[in-house]
Amino acid sequence: MVPLGEETPLIGERSCSLSSTETGTLQVFLYHRARHGGPDAAGLDGAGVLTFTFGEYTAEELCVRAAQACGVLPVCHSLFALATEDLTCWFPPNHVFTVDDSHSQVVVYRIRFFFPNWCGLGQSHRFQLMNDRASAVLDYPVIDYLFAQSRSDFVGGRAEVALSLQTQEECLSLALLDMLRIAKEKQQSPQETFSCVSYKSCLPEQLRCQIQQHSFLTRKRIRRHFGKSLRRIGGCRPDGRFLKLKYLLDLERLQARWAEESFRARAPTAAVTVHVAGGSGVSWSCDGAEVRQHFCDFPDIADISIKQASRDGSPAESRVVTLTKTDNRVLEVEFPSLREALSFVALVDGYYRLTADAQHYFCKEVAPPRLLEDLESGCHGPISSEFAVSKLQAAGSRAGLYLLRRSPQDFDSYLLTVCAETRSGPDYKRCLIRRDEDGRFVLAGVPRRFCSLRELLGTYGRCGLQAEGARLRLAACCPPQPKGGTAGCSPLHCDTPRASLPPLPVPPIPLPSPLHMANSY
Repeated sequence: MVPLGEETPLIGERSCSLSSTETGTLQVFLYHRARHGGPDAAGLDGAGVLTFTFGEYTAEELCVRAAQACGVLPVCHSLFALATEDLTCWFPPNHVFTVDDSHSQVVVYRIRFFFPNWCGLGQSHRFQLMNDRASAVLDYPVIDYLFAQSRSDFVGGRAEVALSLQTQEECLSLALLDMLRIAKEKQQSPQETFSCVSYKSCLPEQLRCQIQQHSFLTRKRIRRHFGKSLRRIGGCRPDGRFLKLKYLLDLERLQARWAEESFRARAPTAAVTVHVAGGSGVSWSCDGAEVRQHFCDFPDIADISIKQASRDGSPAESRVVTLTKTDNRVLEVEFPSLREALSFVALVDGYYRLTADAQHYFCKEVAPPRLLEDLESGCHGPISSEFAVSKLQAAGSRAGLYLLRRSPQDFDSYLLTVCAETRSGPDYKRCLIRRDEDGRFVLAGVPRRFCSLRELLGTYGRCGLQAEGARLRLAACCPPQPKGGTAGCSPLHCDTPRASLPPLPVPPIPLPSPLHMANSY
């Protein structure tokens, strides 16, 4: 294998530009591939790109295909979205991409929705490691993807990091963790990895340039101290995913505005910047001002609307977005284009589903197609079997009461839980429903296919069905309830403390301040 040097691309097998040379294709760039892939792994090339040819695809459909290729389960699917190639704008889930001969398109599959402390070290834990099963918040494939995306942003200079002396040393500590991870994944000793991978390839571009400006002797001195530190902590033999978690935690502390999106817009009286973050909700500031005005947390939003702006009585390209709170306070801002307005609204809309009501959308312009299907058929999201049973129990557990939900494990499966009366009391039988490649629905073990879930449920509601050796009837549906049932408890939202993670087997990095020493010569 050719040794990795200072000029080696930061993401394996990725060129300087993602732009496709093929016309008539839509390419979805992935930061991390699942080791064994999913149903669509065969369409995944070595560059981490899914390629789609002629036809129409919704952004949500592409996200599902990407999730399957990356091993992301349905319970974490709502954390992801598609961004433009330059990462300046995001597509709402119902955006339709048309692929034809006229041009090629490139989009990036990214985690867009973040929450503070979801790696388990804060008082409100949003993370729990589970071996080979779906987690209530983040599972291993999502951690892998979050690490790959965050590392790409860090070394590519997209993460906002002020390069003070202390920050430079923290960046070198992150590079140490990265080198240990590379050694672990390549099954090499840290010394072997250090001999063929430049430590500067694990640093932000700005810091790499700064180090490169030092004299040869100073650069050699920094490299020698880095190597000593790598050998010193190399004996810990930490697990690769714990190294990734440590990296993510340290990177979060390093960035002042971690996981926040800002939008330039105009208020009725001045130019403003609107800020959106999972931990702080929506706030705004006047251009050039550091003081921010907090507008609302996501559960406080009552309505969002988008309308076309007008100039001198004529329609304009810009769009006016109005956020209304439950106390009737209003934030009205004007975005330069529909694209930017939809990017903003889709972000707030998505955070609302993750924190307040998983079955809600504010306006049809950004409504996820799968959510519309669920609302039409009375289907819950990818909730667990235990939660489904508890919902039926809360509804009275009458014989024939049933609950339909999406599978937490498979994007193309649904699970039907039905109350049945037995001699020992209420029991709960489960049926599997599959969606085939033609979009038709099939009850497991039955050859008949249906055009919709409503048709399937209506048919078996009239004639009954067999499940787990029992004859069942479908008498009444237990649908999602706004803010209180499934809708009020997103699978990714948890405010109550969880069991803390075991201590990370990575001690504090004993880096001997190589840059400080270099500056003193």
